[in-house]
Amino acid sequence: MKIETMETEDRGAELMALARLVAFALESARSLDAEVAEFCLDKALHAVLEQIDEPSRMALTSSDIMLMNRSALC
Repeated sequence: MKIETMETEDRGAELMALARLVAFALESARSLDAEVAEFCLDKALHAVLEQIDEPSRMALTSSDIMLMNRSALC
């Protein structure tokens, strides 16, 4: 059972890292006025955030929240 907990924590951490990466790419696409890339990255960020479990969401930093709030999802 301990292994399952570790795998769940690792999965949450990996998804959080992916969400940060996509949020950063989304901001870059916006600053470049790359509309198609911005649209796709916004959809990708929504999809990643839906996969993150509640305990992992508690690990969000204020910087993460500010970055993700710039997109239209929060």
